[in-house]
Amino acid sequence: MCTSDLQEIPKIFYSYQTQSPFSECLVCSCYLLDNQTYVIEKALKKHPGYTAKDVIFDYAICLTCSLKIREQFSKNSLDKINAYFSKHIVISPPSKKEVPINIDSYLDHCIVKKFPIAEITDFQIYAYCHGNKLIQDIPPYLISQSAIEEIIPLVSNKTQNILNDFYDRYFSPDPEMLLPQQPSDQLIFI
Repeated sequence: MCTSDLQEIPKIFYSYQTQSPFSECLVCSCYLLDNQTYVIEKALKKHPGYTAKDVIFDYAICLTCSLKIREQFSKNSLDKINAYFSKHIVISPPSKKEVPINIDSYLDHCIVKKFPIAEITDFQIYAYCHGNKLIQDIPPYLISQSAIEEIIPLVSNKTQNILNDFYDRYFSPDPEMLLPQQPSDQLIFI
């Protein structure tokens, strides 16, 4: 990959936990910052009247693991998802004049619904990266919760189960947090 097709990864795509670029794949733990191509996904929630956003989850997944998971999706689901995006999205690579690309111009609206971010409370952002750089030819994008809610019914039960299993495996709380607390776990002030 030519270095002129890459730019610094914006801080919005840094790990919430470490406040630095993601360094390993969530699934296989391979090191990402040398020569791996990978995707960053971050789900965010805005609260009306406040400028802060809550990060619901964020992760990086290498392209190999991402494709392995996608290969498990039903053909019907993939066809419907691809048709949905083909109908609603026109992606053209940034012009060569726009180097580095203006990240804010790609993340200021839903790529599907075209709603401005000011009107969106729940959304997910995505970036394709290679090593420690963002790939400019695949600009980052934002998908609103309303678009996601249109996509969910398109997937088969099999595909939904795969997605649910992925979420449960990597983002569910530690099962010990769900256990009832023992009286000895609580401090009592008298």
